Amino acid sequence: MTSVHLPQLHILIVTLAIFVSGTGNVNAQTDAPATRLLLPRVNTLSAAPARQPITATTSQMLAAWASDTGPLASLPHPAVAPAIPPIGQIEWWVAPTSTPLRHASHTIPVDLMMLFSLTVQHSARVQAVAQTPWISGTQIEQARGVYDPLIYSDSDLNSTSDPVENTLTTGGPPRLEDELLGTEAGLRGQTESGGSYGFGQSIGHKNSNSTFFLPNNQGSAGLFANWSQPLLQGRHIDANRSLILTAQFDTAAAQAKYTDAILTQLFDVANAYWSLYVERANLLIRQRHLDRAQRIAEQLKHRQSLDSVRSQVLRAQAAVANRRAELSLAEANIKNQESRLRSLVNAPSFSESGQAELLPTQPAVIVPVDFNIESEVAVAIQRRPEILELHELVNATQVRLNLAQDQTRPQLNLVLQGQLAGRQGSSDIAGAWANQFTDGRPGFGGGLQYLLPYRNRTAHSLVRQRQYELTQLTMLIREKTGNIRAEVEISIRNLRASHAAAISRRESLAAVQAEIKYLEDRWQLLGNDPRLGQLQLDDLLNGQDRLLREELALLQSITQYNRSLIEVQRATGALVSFSHPGGN
Repeated sequence: MTSVHLPQLHILIVTLAIFVSGTGNVNAQTDAPATRLLLPRVNTLSAAPARQPITATTSQMLAAWASDTGPLASLPHPAVAPAIPPIGQIEWWVAPTSTPLRHASHTIPVDLMMLFSLTVQHSARVQAVAQTPWISGTQIEQARGVYDPLIYSDSDLNSTSDPVENTLTTGGPPRLEDELLGTEAGLRGQTESGGSYGFGQSIGHKNSNSTFFLPNNQGSAGLFANWSQPLLQGRHIDANRSLILTAQFDTAAAQAKYTDAILTQLFDVANAYWSLYVERANLLIRQRHLDRAQRIAEQLKHRQSLDSVRSQVLRAQAAVANRRAELSLAEANIKNQESRLRSLVNAPSFSESGQAELLPTQPAVIVPVDFNIESEVAVAIQRRPEILELHELVNATQVRLNLAQDQTRPQLNLVLQGQLAGRQGSSDIAGAWANQFTDGRPGFGGGLQYLLPYRNRTAHSLVRQRQYELTQLTMLIREKTGNIRAEVEISIRNLRASHAAAISRRESLAAVQAEIKYLEDRWQLLGNDPRLGQLQLDDLLNGQDRLLREELALLQSITQYNRSLIEVQRATGALVSFSHPGGN
């Protein structure tokens, strides 16, 4: 019999193998064991804290990907790489993003691992779905409860007064008057082999006005046992045993659905985290963009009495006003993303500090990693909860099919029974109970019961239904396997494309930065020229706008690369896995 066991409620462990970007390089050929973060699942029935603080260094978290990564030989590279300034000069916003950007009374540093831990423990959506396996698990015990023996007791009192047809019934009195008091107690139930049993003890007392009822006031006792065993239908597969098996498979399917819910929630949390990171970096970039225009406007204002043309002053003031308006929207977007992240995580520490500023301490950086598509597809087919759920449904349907096929067989039951009996006058019930073991011999009996519905259309139709359901699930598995392959292939290709795009964006930004330096020098040199000054200022402000677009594009490209890493783990099902206590 196949069994499915749920992890202990208070020690259910969720294993998250998640990549965290770092500034170092990854050796794609390193066969280091994956580093996993163990997170306890906390629900309404139990609140087990983590055994130790959940921390992980960048090198530890990068090791989680070492076994899956490969060289980036297939990625396109430029034939001649231009000289690029150091990363600190190109991506200058990385460090300031994790520092406070507004005057908040409280700040909360966050990273992906921390958010994942809090989400698993506190997310209302995760906790709601977490009850599904336990709800399904109770069905297993309900099905097993059919085999619990039943203790029963029956008592009755009968007093009759019936007219008689002839005097031979009573020996003279015109009516037969009987007084009968009886009780029976025992045990009955079913076995996992399909049989049913019963045994018990009965005692009674009877008196009558019949002159032939001698002795009067009789006490009686009887000990009995019976057994019924199916020989054809129900011999190899019992309906109750099938209920246990299907409940176990349904529980495993619910566990897979719970895993899928966690995976989806964590993926949403990761997206919200990177969105918050993007909005904070966007604010810093736009703030610097505004500062550039303000410096020009201030310089022109001081020179206005000397050689500045008024049109240049107005042009600079317009640029300042426009950039300040964009900055206000960026500040609102940060608070909106913080609200979304709080709602997804639903941690009490976030709710209690509703106005606290969330500081993303994990930066978006480029670390070259790659995956083998075929190996990742194989991993996905083994790990994706949708496939696991469908396989459990196939197992449950197969059990139902076996039961339906068994129902097409005739019923042939072997019935056996035996009894001991004793009787004693003068209302001596105790004596009657003792006599059942000493007087006479045991009584016994046996027989066969046969039943076969004509044509048996119900059972045959049920078999066809189960076969159709099995075929349907097989096709769904085939479809889901194809979809998973496509998702894995797309996610890995997107990872490679986003890596190449980020590298190109970095080169483009370096070129624009050099251009801005050149335009600033030209404007400083020719800005006081009545004819060329306006043109140089327009070129400089337009160049600054191009610089803004390039910085935002690089920010989006690098963030998309980090999102693509999470997407690969989601597509392969490696983002979430479960382990039992004491397991490997």
